[in-house]
Amino acid sequence: MKVEISDVGSTRKEMKVVVPRQEVDAVTGDIYRDISQKVTIKGFRKGKAPRHIIKMYYSDYIQSELSKKLVQEKFEQAAKEQDLFVVSMPDISNDPPKENEDFTFTAQFDVKPEVKPRKYTGFSLQKPKAEIDEKSIQDVLARLQETYASINDVTDPEYRIQEKDYAIVDVTSEEHPNLNRFKMTVEAGIRSALPGLEQAVAGMKAGEEKKVTIDFPEDHFLEEMRGTSAEVNLKLDSIKNQELPVIDDELAKKARPGVESIDELKEVIRKDLQERLDADARNHLERQIRDQLVKENPFDVPESMVRFQAAMMIRGMSERLSSQGFKMEDIYPDTESLKDETMASAENLVRTSLLLESIAKDLGMESTDEEVQQEIEKLAERYNMAPEMIRKGMEERGAMEEIEFGIVEKKVYNHIIDNSQVEEVGQIEEKSDDTSADRS
Repeated sequence: MKVEISDVGSTRKEMKVVVPRQEVDAVTGDIYRDISQKVTIKGFRKGKAPRHIIKMYYSDYIQSELSKKLVQEKFEQAAKEQDLFVVSMPDISNDPPKENEDFTFTAQFDVKPEVKPRKYTGFSLQKPKAEIDEKSIQDVLARLQETYASINDVTDPEYRIQEKDYAIVDVTSEEHPNLNRFKMTVEAGIRSALPGLEQAVAGMKAGEEKKVTIDFPEDHFLEEMRGTSAEVNLKLDSIKNQELPVIDDELAKKARPGVESIDELKEVIRKDLQERLDADARNHLERQIRDQLVKENPFDVPESMVRFQAAMMIRGMSERLSSQGFKMEDIYPDTESLKDETMASAENLVRTSLLLESIAKDLGMESTDEEVQQEIEKLAERYNMAPEMIRKGMEERGAMEEIEFGIVEKKVYNHIIDNSQVEEVGQIEEKSDDTSADRS
């Protein structure tokens, strides 16, 4: 087999392959034998029909199958022999193959770019301070109070509804009967299915009624009411409110298994918040590094790689939404705009991944078996599963490379941080990070 490679672009190749007639005839013979064993031709026992008879009945199939087999097998063989990392489906052109003649085809395809990073150290980075104050701990305790609060009926007829109380209301409208709701719950000052009612109920007593004008936004779930206004009668049927538990040892025991006192719970909260802030600070550093790597190391990326990554990201979004009971088209009705937006994120992600991979290669960084096992044990602890089950599942899904790359990626980030100027600053307003989309 003769193979010639030429460049069509920086990441696109053309391959011309000439398959000797001996190999063409060998594949042709295999096709004839396969047909002979599978079909019955009148006047001949199965497997005994001569080739010229088979060709008379199945010439089109033979030609198609021969072309397909020769191209597929020889393209894969040639790409492997030439050490080409093909990242797109090849565009094939060829004349119909003929028996007893050499077969020639050409293929154009994208290849993984050879990235040679020019700069990946000496960056100026900012790291937000990761300090925990008492207010942060009190905020967590306040949320725990709400989590373990009891909901009680308000029996005082003079009680006026306050923010965060639950108003049980009847809504009626003669002009728009589709708005009628009975025993609907409105969280005062917080939320309501019918916009504005969360504010309208404030200060009302059980049994009171009032006229309310509802202004519907353009994106309201009631399509027929979008962008319109409607007057409704609002009657407050009853009130429920939250009774917050005391922040004490009993709350601490409920909130975290194994914790026996409120002081112990505060220390657990402090540790959790510190880990979260440390992770946020690290993520911010990594975002800056990605931005600077892409800026300082330009290179061409084949569109096929970007489109594949975008498709993976959209599929991941769809699966997450489906697990939450939503359909993709409900959240993103303009699918074309979503694809365009995702392409930009996907390109950034592809560039970053290729750069990190090339830097790791440049530095000779690899993952060790011990490091992989440590990551598996972390996952096992998170999901409360045996490490052996985690490893087996990841091996079956072909996800071990993902763990290995994650380990190497972290090493690359550590090297860049250690060899850059890092300034500790106050809180930084986070910008959206294109590469934070689904990376699976």
